[in-house]
This record gives sequence, C-alpha cells and structure tokens, in this order.
Amino acid sequence: MTKYKIMIPLVLGLFIWQGIADAASISTRVRILEGKVAKQDRVIKNSLKSLSAREAKGEQALAKVNALEKKVEKLLKGGDKKRLERADKRYTFP
Repeated sequence: MTKYKIMIPLVLGLFIWQGIADAASISTRVRILEGKVAKQDRVIKNSLKSLSAREAKGEQALAKVNALEKKVEKLLKGGDKKRLERADKRYTFP
C-alpha cells in the first residue's frame, strides 16, 4: 500500500513536470522565433525606406532629364526657324 501511495503521486508529478517542461520549451522557441521575425521586420522596413528614397531620387533625376529634353527640343525648333529666316533674308529681293 505504501508503494502505491508513493508511486502514484510520483508518476502524477512526473507527468505534470513533463507538461511544464514542454510548455517552457515551446515558450522559449516562440520567443526565439519572435526575435527572428522582429529582426527580419526591421531589415525589411529599412530596405523599403532605402528603396523608396532611391525611387524618389530616380524620379527627380528623370524629371530633370525630361525638362532638359524639352529645353533642347525648344531650342532646336527655335534654331531651325531662325536659320530659315536668316536664309530667307539673305536671298530676298530688295
């Protein structure tokens, strides 16, 4: 009888202790994974910020290039008219 009085609480305690150990193990794994996820989240946010900054710089540079192209086209069109006018003025009858 005393064997059973000792063995039953011992076995029950062992099962309870095993459950606690499993829960602690799971909790530790979850904390480790949360840390890894948080680190990856920071890396992704930083890369998105740098990407958006690069895109903004690219858009500004593209806008400058487009403005310069328009100026060049405008100068070319205006230069052609002036050349034609000069050519016409040289060969006109007085």
